[in-house]
Amino acid sequence: MSTLSDNQVTVYEEPVHERIRKFLRIEMLFNRINYLKDKESEHESYSSAVALTELYEMLTRADLKSELIRDLESHNVFFKKIRESNKPGTDSSKLNSILEKQESHLSFLYSIEANYLDYLNKDELFQTIIKYSKNSIHPSSLIYWLSRDSLSRENQINLWLEPINFINQSVEFLLTTIRKSVVPVDQLAKNGFFTDKLDSKKNILLIRVALTSDHYFFPSISVGKQRFSIRFMTQNDENKFIPHKLDVEFFLSCCSM
Repeated sequence: MSTLSDNQVTVYEEPVHERIRKFLRIEMLFNRINYLKDKESEHESYSSAVALTELYEMLTRADLKSELIRDLESHNVFFKKIRESNKPGTDSSKLNSILEKQESHLSFLYSIEANYLDYLNKDELFQTIIKYSKNSIHPSSLIYWLSRDSLSRENQINLWLEPINFINQSVEFLLTTIRKSVVPVDQLAKNGFFTDKLDSKKNILLIRVALTSDHYFFPSISVGKQRFSIRFMTQNDENKFIPHKLDVEFFLSCCSM
């Protein structure tokens, strides 16, 4: 297995740090919201709105804006050091583009006020969805909204979503930068198991395992303070997950910043 294009693989990810796990969760929620919000079914509109309430509750529990700023500032310092080092083979154009995008995201995040979620706090329909999202019986106000045409429902979700889209853009930029920080390495899991040290000289943030799309097993990734391990698992006829005992070729990325 030498090279793989994006449409040939399934990628599995395991965050090393809790904040990266949080960013991955936010990415997934935004993807779910955007995928479902323009569908015609009222059930899909409702699922999109519920995903938005989950996102809102995440944002209210954590100072995500400050976390994004800290990460972007840290990455900005990292890339500026690379630019200043003038190492042979450095793609100056690509590096300058990353730095410009980082500074653009930072500038926008600095300008966002602390009460940026107030419009959702005061929105009666949105708060109704939060209140009844885990209740099988919907109030009349929610039934009315779901009975409206799909375009009206989509427009409403867009009105809720637009003011917080900057979170999605910043998280996507951070995760893309992290994912592209290393070139995937071809590895072999003997008898379905692989283990290695975490490079202490690098700030490893994310472990990624890429497999050809026709595979019939999956990686169970465990990360400790100094090492990580990958145990490939498969599914038997009773739908139990059991260790895969054959050798597995895969691409490994230990993404750092």
